[in-house]
Amino acid sequence: MPKRARALRLTAAAIATASLAGGALLTTAAESVAASPSAYTVKGVDTSHHNHDATGKAIDWKRVAQSNSFAFLKATQGTSYKDPWFARDFKAVSGTSLLRAPYHFFDPKSTNDGAAQADHFIRTARAAGYTGTKARELPPVLDVESVWVNGKEVCPKALRADQLDIFLKRVKSAFKVTPIVYTRASFVNGCMGGKGQVFKGYPLWLARYGSGANEPQNVPGAGSWTFWQYTESERVPGISGTADRNVYRGTLAQLRAMAHLGGTPMPQPGTSWPTVKSGQRGVDVTTVQLLLTAQGYTTDADGIFGAGTAAKVKAFQKAKGLTADGIVGPNTWAKLVITLKTGSKGSAVKALQRQLTDNGYTVTADGIFGAGTAAKVKAFQKAKGLTADGIVGPNTWAALVSH
Repeated sequence: MPKRARALRLTAAAIATASLAGGALLTTAAESVAASPSAYTVKGVDTSHHNHDATGKAIDWKRVAQSNSFAFLKATQGTSYKDPWFARDFKAVSGTSLLRAPYHFFDPKSTNDGAAQADHFIRTARAAGYTGTKARELPPVLDVESVWVNGKEVCPKALRADQLDIFLKRVKSAFKVTPIVYTRASFVNGCMGGKGQVFKGYPLWLARYGSGANEPQNVPGAGSWTFWQYTESERVPGISGTADRNVYRGTLAQLRAMAHLGGTPMPQPGTSWPTVKSGQRGVDVTTVQLLLTAQGYTTDADGIFGAGTAAKVKAFQKAKGLTADGIVGPNTWAKLVITLKTGSKGSAVKALQRQLTDNGYTVTADGIFGAGTAAKVKAFQKAKGLTADGIVGPNTWAALVSH
């Protein structure tokens, strides 16, 4: 990595650099307004040799594991660089409860070295003991961002989408798991001409600093985030100085499923829970109200998120051990939805039926999960690439409410 580059950094300095397409400037895209990082309870870190440079000492990974659920470790860059701390860190992390994976910083020196970068990464990760399929191993990560030239962050001149595609497919074939991609919408817009389709179908790890309620903007052609790097300067017990901190969009159970520990994984990339809060109206609000009633927090299903609905949301969140902020984000949705199937009855079924109708699969909202509702559910699931079993679990709920 160039001397001044930090592990996985995307900052405002990327603005006003030459684009891959030739001459266009990087622009800062507007961020999505939703929930703040504090609304997500599953946290993790990412590290490289930079986290050791000041002291030359090892990270206390057992201490890190006390306040984090996952860790991404820099393994390689380009076609030959190996992070000098990777093997030691990966071994140490593997002795803790942390879910973990290596990452590769894509640093093209020619327009056709995607395969060579992939092979270098695969060899290095395997040598450290990473297989991609062991319990507690998360998918490997491709980091695609600006590079440093003469003290400035610029677009990699040799970056080509087809080489990124080659890298991702080669790594997926080697480790038998779909890789994660770290990038940012502003990079895709400025350095890839807004053509992020090469990342479609891969879980996205996106950067957006500054906290607040501004989540990373969706990547053009690829969708929304699964992991969010929300700061590069947080104090993390066990790591000297400051460190990068991240959140996972789903539940810990979903992350554990991604790390081969059983359970139901998060919905496919591109499908995500919407954020519903005070002042909003519509079918998603009605869905929240009907599900609250089904959970024992009776709420008028008028489709208006007013003070009464907010109060019920807060009461539900408090009872479930969530941040009681009255905002229905991913963690609240995960607790709120109820798995439904043929024979189910009640307000949760009405919520399902209204969502089906709103998605173009018209069905009477009678609160009874009969053959007609089952047929519409299966048709919807098939269209969304889900298992068409007629059972409405978290993945189907997420696909319904995120349209």
